Amino acid sequence: MKNSTIAIVIPVFNVENYVKQTLESVKSQLSQPDEVIIINDGSTDSSSKIIDEYSNFKSWMIIHQNNQGLGSTRNLGRSITKCEYTYFLDSDDIVKNDFILKMHETINKYNKPDMILFSGKSFSTSENKKTPNLKFSFDGQYFRNSKLITKLVKKRESFPQVSRYITKNLLWSKNKLDYPKGAVEDDAVFFPLLALSQNTVVLSESYYSYRVGRPGSVTSKIPDSIYAKDYLNLIKSTLWFMTKNYDLIKADIWAWNYRLERRGLKYVSMCLKTKSPISWKTMLNLFCIFKNMSFPLKLLWRILMHLLKR
Repeated sequence: MKNSTIAIVIPVFNVENYVKQTLESVKSQLSQPDEVIIINDGSTDSSSKIIDEYSNFKSWMIIHQNNQGLGSTRNLGRSITKCEYTYFLDSDDIVKNDFILKMHETINKYNKPDMILFSGKSFSTSENKKTPNLKFSFDGQYFRNSKLITKLVKKRESFPQVSRYITKNLLWSKNKLDYPKGAVEDDAVFFPLLALSQNTVVLSESYYSYRVGRPGSVTSKIPDSIYAKDYLNLIKSTLWFMTKNYDLIKADIWAWNYRLERRGLKYVSMCLKTKSPISWKTMLNLFCIFKNMSFPLKLLWRILMHLLKR
C-alpha cells in the first residue's frame, strides 16, 4: 500500500533560542515528511536567519510574512500543502525521530483515519511551572457517536494542545473549519474536529515534547481585555457549532456542556481581573442551555470572591 503523504507546518515567531532544536528534530526523522512548511510570522529576533539555513532541504519550504498571528499562520500552511495529512508543530516543541514513521503505520493500520491523537511529554523552561497532562491513558479506534469526547473529558485528557494530533486536510476543508484569529485558537477547533471526524485513532504512546513556561509564549502571557474578548468569541463559536451540528454532538452533549460551563466561569473571572465588560447576554444564553441553578450560583461565588479580595 502506498503511504499517505504527511506535511508538517511550523509557524515561527521570536523563538531564536528554541527553533533550531525543533527543526533538527524534524530533520532527523527516520521517515521524512513529504513537506515541511516553515512560516516566519514577522519575527523581530534572529529566528528568520535560523530557519533560512534550512531552505535548501528537499521538500522544505520557507515563507516570510508580516505578523498575522498563530491561527492565521497555521491556516496559511494548511492551505498551501498538497499532502493528505497535516501536522501542526509549535516552533519550540520537539518530535521523536520515529514520529512520521509511526504515523504512516497508524494510517495504514486503521484505514486512513480522519484524526490521530497521541500522547506527549511536557517539560518546563522555568522552575516551578505547572505542566499539563498530555498523556492519553488508553488506545483504540473510535467512530463517530462513540462518545470519545465524553471519555476524554471524564478522564481529564481533553487538553487541546495542537501538537498532539494529526488530521486529514479534508477534515478541515470539507467542513470549512479554520483556526480563528486571536488567542485560544487550539481550544476553538479541538472539539469540532473530534465531532466531525468519522474515524479517530487514539495512541497512548508519546511522540513529542511540549515546552511550558517559555518567556514570550502565548500560554505565559498575562490575560488582558483582548484575551477576554477572544475567550468570549471562543464561547460564541462553540455555541454556534453546537447549534449547527447538534446531531454530531448529541451523543457527547454532557461533555460539551461541561466544557461550556468551565469556559463561561473562566471568562467571567478573566473579565473581573482585567476590568473588562462582561457579556451577560452570553452568560444568560448559557444558563438557558444548562437549565439548572448551579451555573449562576458558581458565577455569583466567583464575583463575591473577587470583591472580597479587593
